[in-house]
Amino acid sequence: MSGHSHDTIGVRGTHWRTQVTNSGMLIPCDGSAPVLWRVAADDRWYVPENEPTLRQKWLAGTPVAETRLHVPGGDIVQRIFCVADMGGMTLMEFVNESTLPVVIALSRNDVLTTHPPSDVVPQGIEMPSNSLVLPLGHQATVRTALLHNKPHAGQLPTAIAGYMQVLNGWETACEVASRMVLPDQSLCSRLTAVRTRLLLDESDLDMAAEHAVIERIRLGDFGADSILDVVRVVERRVKRERKSTQLAWDTEHLLSTAASVCARHHEDAAVDDIARAWLRLVDHPVEPIPAEAPEDHLLAAWLESLLAQPSASGAIVKLFPRGIPEPWWGQNFECHRLVADAHRHVSYAVRWHGARPAVLWEVHGQPGLVVTGGRADSSWSSTEASGEALLEAPMGSS
Repeated sequence: MSGHSHDTIGVRGTHWRTQVTNSGMLIPCDGSAPVLWRVAADDRWYVPENEPTLRQKWLAGTPVAETRLHVPGGDIVQRIFCVADMGGMTLMEFVNESTLPVVIALSRNDVLTTHPPSDVVPQGIEMPSNSLVLPLGHQATVRTALLHNKPHAGQLPTAIAGYMQVLNGWETACEVASRMVLPDQSLCSRLTAVRTRLLLDESDLDMAAEHAVIERIRLGDFGADSILDVVRVVERRVKRERKSTQLAWDTEHLLSTAASVCARHHEDAAVDDIARAWLRLVDHPVEPIPAEAPEDHLLAAWLESLLAQPSASGAIVKLFPRGIPEPWWGQNFECHRLVADAHRHVSYAVRWHGARPAVLWEVHGQPGLVVTGGRADSSWSSTEASGEALLEAPMGSS
């Protein structure tokens, strides 16, 4: 698995979690037995954790794991994901993309299944006595589900959500804070992975993980102490920056998103306090933004800082504050619900007319926000709530 992949899955708002290994084995957090899988193909038994043909990926950065195992004639595909139905369950779905029938064996039989299991005991491989055997024909699919509360065997209802519905649900949940459709799709997947980990992590966040504290609130996890947590994060950052010769690259983003969170929850005094603290720092130089995208919870701050920069005084937002990244030249992209100031958001899309980018923008909130072209075109600005403008071609583009 790559560094930004998940290994913990579950249902948001519940406590049950399970680990998923890079071979597609489930290790439930409740201490119960793991769920291993084996495949009996035409030639032999396949043990996923020992097979060189095994490949795994996490779909679009969501907690939906897809593991592929090559057998004669094609792949056996396993997908693992969680749904909230029946008090919560972890589904393990198998698809036979090979040209021959196979048999799937699981190391636990206290699971729901879409097809009745076989009474045959696995032969030729060591498996627990309570194993489950499921025949799987060519191009067929079988689904199993481990209930989070009181696991037992039985029929799995056909109306349970599929993996694409779960994937789409997680993407929607992650887009509550902001949504970006970028030329580098891996960045979007990585951001989804960061945000879903935040939504699945129910522990109290260390105040040192400043952006994570605010990002989780932006994603809708708001509790009785949330505003107090935001204030503590801001106070910690401002205290540190007052002693520094230059601001950290992410300070402006942290303060603007903190103010936005407070405004959304009608904490006007906190909004004013953040604005005053920010104004006292505006004369400090700012360190350059990292050239490479961070791997952790700073990723949202990094991406949004490339796309929009609110001002300390409010009422003005710079699009492309550092210019349009060169790898994106000539490629369409869009972003939605970026913080413009404490009380407003901005969305925009970029479409190219030859070497020149056209920006189509929309301001969410009260009128009067000044939108500028930042380093992409410092000569352009508008106070319109929406519109389209053709900006200058990036320097050096053809």
